[in-house]
Amino acid sequence: MAEDSKSDRVKFVYNAQFPASTAVVLNYLINNDVFTSRQGRQRAMDAIAAFYRPLAEEERGEMSEEQVQAVAGVCVEQLVKQIDTLCDRYQLPNPITGRPGSSAISGDRLESILESGFQTIADAIRGSGLSLDSPLPSPTDLEQGVVMDGSELGDIDDYEIDIPEDVC
Repeated sequence: MAEDSKSDRVKFVYNAQFPASTAVVLNYLINNDVFTSRQGRQRAMDAIAAFYRPLAEEERGEMSEEQVQAVAGVCVEQLVKQIDTLCDRYQLPNPITGRPGSSAISGDRLESILESGFQTIADAIRGSGLSLDSPLPSPTDLEQGVVMDGSELGDIDDYEIDIPEDVC
């Protein structure tokens, strides 16, 4: 039985020698003050999986096309977060948005934000008694502004205004 469970495992050993960039990266992941060496090894595997997992799952053939596509979507989100982190940290233009230090908003997220905004506007219109059939105010109405009777400001005598002597 131990043989069966052992055969279900994949052993991955990699030796890298300085000054190769792979050695620099692996050394950082294993020996740093931010996370443990075990966490570093996991981050390395997560980074590899973020790119190659959909391809591996497709090749393996045990997932449907829709499942592989869903896995690929999650992986793309992980990769985009990594891109955002690097762009923010090193002030690089984001290849997705073209702006430095800005995170991309997915199409679904943007659609949700816009839908929420439009719903808020529609609710405000409904609450104001206006309808979409109501005529818009004419430009001359807008130019005249709001009629004020002075009570909006309170009594000017209620305020003390200190003006320095050297200003006058």
